[in-house]
Amino acid sequence: MGKTTRFVTALVCSAALTFTVAGSSLSTANAQSRTDVPTIGTAGGAFMSIERERLFGDHYMREVRRVAPIVEDPVLKEYLNTVGNRLVRHADNVQYPFNFFWVNDSSINAFAFLGGNVGMHTGLILEADDESEMAAVLAHEIAHVTQRHIARNMERLQAAAPITLAQMLGGILLTVINPQLGMAVLSTGVAGAQQRAINYTRQFELEADRVGMATLARAGYDPEGAPRFFTKLQARYRYATQVPQFLITHPLPESRIADTRSRAQALGPRQLEPSLDFELAKARIRVRYGTRNARDLLVSFNNEMRDGQHPTKRLASRYGKALALFELEQFDEAKEIIAELIAVEPFNLFFLDTKTDIMLGQKREAEAVEWLTREYMRRPNNQVVTLNFVYAAIAANETQLARRIINDYVIHNKNDVVAYRLMIDLHQKTGDGPALHEAQAELHALRGSFQLGVDELHSAFAKTNESDESNRQRIQARIFQLRALEAERNRVFDI
Repeated sequence: MGKTTRFVTALVCSAALTFTVAGSSLSTANAQSRTDVPTIGTAGGAFMSIERERLFGDHYMREVRRVAPIVEDPVLKEYLNTVGNRLVRHADNVQYPFNFFWVNDSSINAFAFLGGNVGMHTGLILEADDESEMAAVLAHEIAHVTQRHIARNMERLQAAAPITLAQMLGGILLTVINPQLGMAVLSTGVAGAQQRAINYTRQFELEADRVGMATLARAGYDPEGAPRFFTKLQARYRYATQVPQFLITHPLPESRIADTRSRAQALGPRQLEPSLDFELAKARIRVRYGTRNARDLLVSFNNEMRDGQHPTKRLASRYGKALALFELEQFDEAKEIIAELIAVEPFNLFFLDTKTDIMLGQKREAEAVEWLTREYMRRPNNQVVTLNFVYAAIAANETQLARRIINDYVIHNKNDVVAYRLMIDLHQKTGDGPALHEAQAELHALRGSFQLGVDELHSAFAKTNESDESNRQRIQARIFQLRALEAERNRVFDI
């Protein structure tokens, strides 16, 4: 079997395992009590160190970027990471920074894997009625990571059957793309250990419930968000022949929901006002990443604004209307709505991003740069402000300004795909061949395509003037680094 074939086979054979551990079966056995919950202690530490877990997580995230439909939207990314990191700040046993990302998929699903990587399908937020419901799912996934359920389950599986590490870890990729196939492959890939894995997963889910709901409450969310969301899904799909993937990997028996309900009561329910950013995120996903056309959505948002909504939801419907108008290139009407919204919420990043799009759509590039210069001076470290600023500067042919800002940004944000796409646009516009190849190399590296990255760096080296020795040495050093990363990846996946 060739190296590439072996790698793909390893990914397929373990497809559902990581998902099943990290985001799976929210069922709990009736007989289990809180005293049965395993504690974190040093469990899993002998099998996989924290550093090795981070290493695996980094390489698997690169592969996910390569094959999954990740939403590279700075505003939505900022929102999800804000909610996720709010939970992380109130979680115990956090060993490293977390990375939260969206997958553009209308199904209801969420998952976590090694290294603190947590993915959420766009379909899940559309199903949630409030931010506490969405945060409850994130808190559960965070608990799987902090409690090291993946390493602990791998340890037990390896003791039960001769399964390679690559087989046990490759699953996140296929699960993101085709969860049903991943679950089917799991049945054959880990046959002897399957039942033992499922039994232990029930223990993990009980622990993730206890830890996740405590985190949810400490972060200031309504702990009722968990049983409320789960009850709604159970009722909606009770008699359905096709259920969402979330219910396949997260079964919801009555005992499971009853347990979360009693925990929520013990933690103390909270009456919270609707979150504006949550509602804005839903509106943005409906327009930018949904399946309905802009004209239909425009009608929907107009109807929602007439239905006596809560003021926060009415603002979000107006924002959705502005987005739909922008998609229809009705820039003047969209501009009026965004101006009204900014008057109410002057520092809201959703509004800032859409105002930038409208100004560039109206060919007001210089005005956009002037306005975003002020916003950048106010919030120089914010990714949404910075990336919009660079985007506007490129459109306005302020290439030196754009280069200075984006080069500084990537020093501290080395994994930002949008930043490298903007660098590629910038260097194509200026005709800077070496810099263009370097930006393309970094984008390939973020997706785990290290050889393609090396090829781009060789092109950059060939186009760099021989007298520019410092840059040639820097490019050569980066070639060595990518080759080292590729060798490390091959060891991780046993290629």
